[in-house]
Amino acid sequence: MLSLKNLFRKQPAPSDGLTQGQREAIVDLLNYCSFIDHDISAAEGELIDNLGHQFHWDAKIDFDYYVNKSIGVVRGILESVDSQRDFLAGIAKRLDSKQSRATALSLADKIFKSDGRVTPEESETYQAFRKTITG
Repeated sequence: MLSLKNLFRKQPAPSDGLTQGQREAIVDLLNYCSFIDHDISAAEGELIDNLGHQFHWDAKIDFDYYVNKSIGVVRGILESVDSQRDFLAGIAKRLDSKQSRATALSLADKIFKSDGRVTPEESETYQAFRKTITG
C-alpha cells in the first residue's frame, strides 16, 4: 500500500489553502488511484516522499485512522462501476475550489505516471475523474 503520511503534516495553522474536507478527499482519491494502479512501485513511494510535507493535517484527526478508513471504503467500491462513479462524484463534491481540484488532478496524474507507464485503466480513471470535477 502506498504511504501518504509524508505528504501531510500537523502544524498549528494551515498554510496550504485547503480545507480539511478537501485534504481528506485528496487522501481518498490517492488511495483509490493506488488501488487502480494494482502495482505499487518504489517510484510511487519516492514520489510521495519527494513531494515532502506539502499539506496540513488537522491534529484533531488521527491521520493513520483516516487513511485506514479510506482504504476500507476504496476496497469496498472496487467491484462496482456505479459505486466507483458515486465515490468519484463524492470526492469531486468535496473538492469545492479550483485550487483543490487542480491539486487533486495533479497528484493523481503524478501517481499514475510515477512508475513510467500508464495503463488503460489508469488513463480511463484519470479522465473519468477529470470529467467529473470539471462538469
